[in-house]
Amino acid sequence: MPQQPRLLPSRQDQQIGQARLDAINERNAAADARDLAAVARDLAADARDLAMAQRDDECQRAGGRADFGIEIIARAAEHRERAAEYRAAAAEHRVLAAEDRRAATRDREHAAAERLAAAERELLEAEPARAETDALTGARTRAAGLTDLEHEVDRCRTTNSGLVITYVDVVGLKTLNHDLGHDAGDALLRDVVALFKAHLRSYDLIVRVGGDEFLCAMSNVTASDARQRFSVIAGELSAIPDARGIRTGFATLRADETAADLIARADGELTDSSRGGEGVEANGHRHAWTPSTA
Repeated sequence: MPQQPRLLPSRQDQQIGQARLDAINERNAAADARDLAAVARDLAADARDLAMAQRDDECQRAGGRADFGIEIIARAAEHRERAAEYRAAAAEHRVLAAEDRRAATRDREHAAAERLAAAERELLEAEPARAETDALTGARTRAAGLTDLEHEVDRCRTTNSGLVITYVDVVGLKTLNHDLGHDAGDALLRDVVALFKAHLRSYDLIVRVGGDEFLCAMSNVTASDARQRFSVIAGELSAIPDARGIRTGFATLRADETAADLIARADGELTDSSRGGEGVEANGHRHAWTPSTA
């Protein structure tokens, strides 16, 4: 069965995105810390300036006490020097904080670009899967499914494994579309493929080769087992309103047989599974298999 498109980011993408988010948070935290340090330095500088002003006032009021005035002047000079240091440190912290914020902005821009690139990459990866999957039923499309069958034939021949294919014709789909509308016909096709998936294995190939025709390929099973599985499918289908049954043809891979030959044999052995005998299509004639992928 085809691999479903990846709708969610891969584990690696998630880890890269989380690392980028962590880096942004760290830079923001560092910038906040630097801003707080700058504020603290400014407050310290203001305190030094206030102390210096108080010393100047004391010096003026000291009058004739020269020794005391000299001491106050010296301390005021010291305060001015410390205040200048604090203000220089505060300015440095502001510069560093600004650099941190610019770096965080760059990280955000890079993260946004990476997310956009990841989304575009996922769309491109999903496009082939959408083209290879029938939008209505979830089966493989004709072109992709026939290519898969050729690969399966080669694999089974290389490993000496058996391969049985079943050609399925949904009976009365055209009449159902005409009488009840295409919504009813679409619902029937979805029900049929759901029954295929319920009774076949997850890795068995299910291909929609036409409007009401399907091809199923099963490796390492006997023809008897394949017939039994589709007998059960036909029985369950009969309980669905408006369903008129299916016709099935079976073929087991022969030596040196091509995929097209195998399909043609299965198509030539179609029987009406709803009645258990040989049958014809609702319009009264058999169709001939052609390997065209158009």
